[in-house]
Amino acid sequence: MKVGFVQTMLLAAMLLLSPCTKGGEQRTLTVKLRGVYESKITLSPFNGVRVSYPISVKRDIKNGEQVKFAVPDSLLPGEFLLRFDYRAKEEDNPYPSEVRLYLNKENITANVHPMYTSGDSLLLENDRENKVWNYFQTQNSKKRSQLGLLEQLLNGYDKPASAVWKEAAKTYEQRRVAYNEWIDSMTMAYSDLYVGHLFRFQHLLPVNWNQTPKERLDRQITSWFNNFDFNDTLALRSRQMNEYINAYVGLFGVQATTEELRDSLFTAAGSLACEKASSGNPKVYGWMVDYFFNGYETYNITEGLKMLEKHINNPNCLTSKKQEIARRLEGMKKLVPGVQAPVLNVQDIERKDVEIVPGRDGKDYQLLVFYASDCGHCEELFSELKEWYSLPQNEVWFSITSIALDDVRETWEKSHNTKDVPWTDLYAPEGVNSEAASKYYVLSTPSLFVVDKNGKLAAVPGSVVELNNFLNGE
Repeated sequence: MKVGFVQTMLLAAMLLLSPCTKGGEQRTLTVKLRGVYESKITLSPFNGVRVSYPISVKRDIKNGEQVKFAVPDSLLPGEFLLRFDYRAKEEDNPYPSEVRLYLNKENITANVHPMYTSGDSLLLENDRENKVWNYFQTQNSKKRSQLGLLEQLLNGYDKPASAVWKEAAKTYEQRRVAYNEWIDSMTMAYSDLYVGHLFRFQHLLPVNWNQTPKERLDRQITSWFNNFDFNDTLALRSRQMNEYINAYVGLFGVQATTEELRDSLFTAAGSLACEKASSGNPKVYGWMVDYFFNGYETYNITEGLKMLEKHINNPNCLTSKKQEIARRLEGMKKLVPGVQAPVLNVQDIERKDVEIVPGRDGKDYQLLVFYASDCGHCEELFSELKEWYSLPQNEVWFSITSIALDDVRETWEKSHNTKDVPWTDLYAPEGVNSEAASKYYVLSTPSLFVVDKNGKLAAVPGSVVELNNFLNGE
């Protein structure tokens, strides 16, 4: 994660931003295709964490043609992803290319060669937002690089009491103040633009170089949200909010020396952030809860998930994950070691129904693995699991059954036919919304469950390491 610094955000700039939030006619984005045989073109809004569902998809657009996308006022201003799945030549297979654009008050025309989508190769007409943003990014990179060099010197110099070190600390502070003043001036100068509203995320916090590294880190954490406006819903429409919270979480992550400590630190990070967000706009509060839920689910941080319970029960929290979090918490309470593991009804590659009755496979333990074919973490797990299962002592004790939760069966079939796994691989129709996933309260993949020969749930490991620890009685 990219770790940076953030300082006080300008309330005045927030007030000046109001003109770009007023209602009005929908805007249009005209895209002119050049340089390739044809392309599918998709426009999607960014929702602060990831790209949302497409506004529109234009297919079979030929070289030299142009198409128009109507952007609803409800999505403006904001950041958008313009994706091309193009064929340079008629006989080629489609290849992806992406352009990120800020849209606000202008009807923009984008003249795009999908193979060259950056710098001067991207031609935008009637556009101020992206022109100003690109200028800011260029200047910001130059200014931050100089501060970065000073920071490296101050962190790495072995004589912190020397005149050279003291002069570097003085120079850093002078440049930091000047840098923040430059950001403030840019914010004021472009307060009528949406991107002008986003410059403030680059502010640098003051640093006391006489403190120890741990003291400096603790100070960053405690002051991270100082004067941050938790009523700012417009920030949720850009990557900047996501990167800002990523940097905040990164301050905790650099302290994690073990998996247990990582879980504890990330839970503390979420608790502090969600508590502060609870005093702000319900949408911002809900976004914060969603952000940490996604992280806790990915890394199976159960203490973090438990921490979120009070927030989803807060009527001021407009989380989009309330049902998922509640379902996950219910599963954590019900699916505990010692309970009878649910019977599963799934299908094999020939679309025949298969009933999995836990405990009836003749082994002391059965491992159930819920996964998705396009899940990167699942691929890593399968690789580790194959190596683990190749050890004779593990195969003697365990049988393994993997259950795919792909939304589209064909995705699993294609993957199944190319996988070479020494265990039974099945499919749950309807994917994560299937009865099989519901019985085991599975919301994300991979998810692992160990069942003993009596059909009782024995463990819910989060990794192959934890699985091995269970087998060894640790």
